[in-house]
Amino acid sequence: MTSKIRLGELLVQENIVNQDTINDALRVQVSGNKRLGVILLRMGVLSSDQLTSTLSKQLGIPLTDVNKAFSPNVNKVLPRYLCSKYGAIPLAHKKNNILLTAMTDPSDQEAITDIEHYTGMVVEPCLAKQSDINNAIPKKIPLSLKDIFNPQNSTKATRFIATAAFTLVVILGVATYNYIHTANYGTISHLNDSTIYEHHNLMVGFDNSGKISLLGHSAFSDGYYSASFNNITTLVAFIRSSKDDFSTEQAEWLDWVVNKENAHGSLDSSIVKNGQ
Repeated sequence: MTSKIRLGELLVQENIVNQDTINDALRVQVSGNKRLGVILLRMGVLSSDQLTSTLSKQLGIPLTDVNKAFSPNVNKVLPRYLCSKYGAIPLAHKKNNILLTAMTDPSDQEAITDIEHYTGMVVEPCLAKQSDINNAIPKKIPLSLKDIFNPQNSTKATRFIATAAFTLVVILGVATYNYIHTANYGTISHLNDSTIYEHHNLMVGFDNSGKISLLGHSAFSDGYYSASFNNITTLVAFIRSSKDDFSTEQAEWLDWVVNKENAHGSLDSSIVKNGQ
């Protein structure tokens, strides 16, 4: 009985790859468990379709037309990520639990075994061009959760989820801080020539010329304030003289405004609160 010609020998005979390149690939193959065809593909010395055509001659089997042979009732048998991993696509469910499967390399026993373990079926491999299989996978095999949450994508998915969670925490943190800050201190508006503080029905404005205005309604007085001051000292004096008109919250807030504007600390920070 005549032995089957080796893939490397056939590639040399077809003038697709020279013998020196085959020898280099064989040396690489000895140090690992990769198939010769895979090594040659990664070396870039032949295309996937050239490999498939050569395998067709080596194995003595014809190329299968994926589009004609595909049956829709097997479209969920194998997820996309495994189809891409093994260069395979299920075509039809035959009698006796046999799964006709188009492959770029029907002699890849490792891929066949893994597909059988996953599907629980007996794989009957047939040969097809990788370009045909790659084109058919996204068209005929629906995307599923298994394609998103699979071992190949788990690390990327985990990183994405962690990044999204961190971003959400930051956004919530900033929003919470802004909410608490506004609840405690009100709003601060910066205009071209002035800064305006507003909270507890009061508004204090400081302009670049040193003028200060106090507007609003105090808790224990009738009517509204509309007063102007030439400096922060006169403002504090006014607040001290009117301390009985303000609620505790208003007094504490005015004290905070005064101390924030009085950056050099020339005034006693408790002057408003204690009414000294």
